[in-house]
Amino acid sequence: MEHEERADELEREADRLEQHSEQVGQRIEDARSEWKSKQQDQGVPGAQMSEREESDQLPEEGPSEQVPEDEPGGDREDANETPGVPGEDEQSTGNPDAAGTEE
Repeated sequence: MEHEERADELEREADRLEQHSEQVGQRIEDARSEWKSKQQDQGVPGAQMSEREESDQLPEEGPSEQVPEDEPGGDREDANETPGVPGEDEQSTGNPDAAGTEE
């Protein structure tokens, strides 16, 4: 009888979880519907999707205060002295596990 009681308990729990899942699903659908109606309402600031304008200005063409010039000697002091892998000059990788490996 102990197994049957446990099976009944698990079945009730499964039913409860299924009901909860349906309630969450309904809340999601309600929120989606509400959001879509807000997107149509001009009185709701920030809900409308605006067309993003692409700039045809290259970064180099920006105002000088926005595009700082590289200063000669502006790199880190040890930048040229420290290779990524000792003895493996001129090699770099974004994957530390593959650093210094040969294919």
